[in-house]
Amino acid sequence: MEKALFIAAFFFAYTVQAITGFAGNVFAMPVGTQLLGLSSSVAILNAMGFFACGLLTIMNFKSVNWRELAKIVLTMLPFVLIGIWLDTVLPLHILLRIYGVIIVAIGLKNLLQKRQKFLPEWALWVILALAGLVQGMFVSGGALLVIYTVQKLQDKQQFRMTLSATWAILNLIYAVIAYQQGSFTGDVIQIVLMCIPVAVIATWLGNRLQKKISQEKFLKLTYVLLLFVGVMLLVSA
Repeated sequence: MEKALFIAAFFFAYTVQAITGFAGNVFAMPVGTQLLGLSSSVAILNAMGFFACGLLTIMNFKSVNWRELAKIVLTMLPFVLIGIWLDTVLPLHILLRIYGVIIVAIGLKNLLQKRQKFLPEWALWVILALAGLVQGMFVSGGALLVIYTVQKLQDKQQFRMTLSATWAILNLIYAVIAYQQGSFTGDVIQIVLMCIPVAVIATWLGNRLQKKISQEKFLKLTYVLLLFVGVMLLVSA
């Protein structure tokens, strides 16, 4: 029963992921943690994040902004490693709450304002570095990365695909780490195999659904999900 419920939540989460290019694991992780346990959920969602985001990237290969992808990955990775180290030496619950409040505020601000206001280039570099740092500390740097990407890539297809390619790379790294830590037990591998066809269907469905969403509605959906991510961070802190 637990596996069936998780797969249902996974299908919904990864359909959203395919539509927007982010937020899939934010929806799936709380359900997975309750039903399967934290370490199993992390291992499954890292593996499936690599598979589903990689599949979506391959399906829309020409829409990836390779220059921005290289910039994002090469900037974030060193800070991800620093964040992973900080996670071992600092109490981070207070920082997580502050981060959640900031993301909620940004989501609300962008939903309510009529015109999108652009940040200066130096601020975008800072946000990208912070996205890597937060990803390393909390595995939740996606919200900051969305703030960066929504300004740099205003075409929804490039936005989705460049984010998807980024998650494919980062989830692969985390999946390798989880494998080395022994998180891929027999049960975890079984659920991963069950999720593969579900991920294929969710990715195909989400990819079709996003074509019916205008650029303006896509941007609003992005900020709604950003607000949801902030709330989830506050709840989990």
